Amino acid sequence: MKTKAVLIAGASSGSGKTTLTLGLMAALKKMGLDVCGFKSGPDYIDPSLHKIVTGKPSINLDTWMMPKEYLERSFQSRAAIADISVIEGVMGIHDGRLPDSSQGSTAELAAWLKVPVVLIVNANSIARTAAAIVNGLVDFDPTVNIIGVVFNNVGSIKHYEILEKAVSTYCSVPALGCIPKNNDIDIPSRHLGLYMGEDGILDNSKIKVLADTVSKNVDIDKILLLSEMDIKHTDLFSSSSDNLSGHKPKRIAIARDKAFCFYYEDNFEILKHLGYEIVFFSPTDDTTLPEDVDAYYFGGGYPELYAKALSENKKMRKAISEQSLKGAFIYGECGGLMYLGEFLTTVDGQSYPMCGCLPYSTAMKSGLQSLGYTEVKPLKNFLFLKQGIPIRGHCFHYSQMISNDKNLMENIYTGNPADKAQGYRLKNTLASYVHLHFSSLIEI
Repeated sequence: MKTKAVLIAGASSGSGKTTLTLGLMAALKKMGLDVCGFKSGPDYIDPSLHKIVTGKPSINLDTWMMPKEYLERSFQSRAAIADISVIEGVMGIHDGRLPDSSQGSTAELAAWLKVPVVLIVNANSIARTAAAIVNGLVDFDPTVNIIGVVFNNVGSIKHYEILEKAVSTYCSVPALGCIPKNNDIDIPSRHLGLYMGEDGILDNSKIKVLADTVSKNVDIDKILLLSEMDIKHTDLFSSSSDNLSGHKPKRIAIARDKAFCFYYEDNFEILKHLGYEIVFFSPTDDTTLPEDVDAYYFGGGYPELYAKALSENKKMRKAISEQSLKGAFIYGECGGLMYLGEFLTTVDGQSYPMCGCLPYSTAMKSGLQSLGYTEVKPLKNFLFLKQGIPIRGHCFHYSQMISNDKNLMENIYTGNPADKAQGYRLKNTLASYVHLHFSSLIEI
């Protein structure tokens, strides 16, 4: 069947991908279209911004973490029920894991999905040279279908006319418009990236400015004309559920609030496919755990920003600790690892008691402590994880484990790189810095 989709790819990080993506989504929504958002790579923050604009969850697409057929199904099953899909790329279009391979890059994703690509190029302080940049990116990989270019940081109408003339003279793809300089739609950032959508940085007035800016300066009609593509899968899963680990699922309670907000949307769908009933709760605001639950999942996020509130919620901390002592299955990733430890020390030196399920504490550092893809292989079954079945994920954190009594815990992960593939288990509580994508757990 036919659908419409476009991938926004940058010449480099900082090209303006997020601005163009959000503006295009907002403009398309303003036109009355049903827009589905996607994000290339392991990022959690941009999808949360997409959701504010489109009104529906945005989905991560990562060519290293996700098996190819699953990734294709994840995209196509959502694109099939939308008027148009908009994918935001990551870094520069050809930047990936290796300098001599497209692996993990936006270009690889575009080639896998055969989705049309719109380049965005930062035109600050360049004119005719822009055509050389566009030509280089168009010619670099013929498997990537680039349909046009939008220029960011354009200083004036005259500046854009020069850029457009250069592109029309020397390039095989058209200029599709621009984002003017000083457009008052910058999105603030903090450690780990931009602010989450839930933080309220995209209110209705900002979304209107985004929509109006793109509607006025970008040829949306031409993008719609050039964005048609074929898809073949309309269902995410083609087989019945298969609970690989042998753990008979019932209900899994997932911590989801401002402190725990880093989750891949597909992981929820996969857990449901494996037979879990999902219930959400807030470790920050709730004082009791959901009833009739036999497993708990604490994702990543910003527990350091809400350390005081998390610590002061003693009833919740006690309830989680008691569940851990009883042998309930508890799984924590990154921010979840921090919360399940004994103390969390913020960057200003304040130390706050946490759940104490595992014998370590964590401390925030001023610099990045770990960044990169990781493949882990569980040495034992645990919940949905099965012994010996590799699963891929990503590490990105500013905290560091301290007062770590490894003699009381068991590392049930091995993998690559070995220093990142760490999963600390005591009883049935498991915590790791690795954010796993569960798509490797199932057969398509």
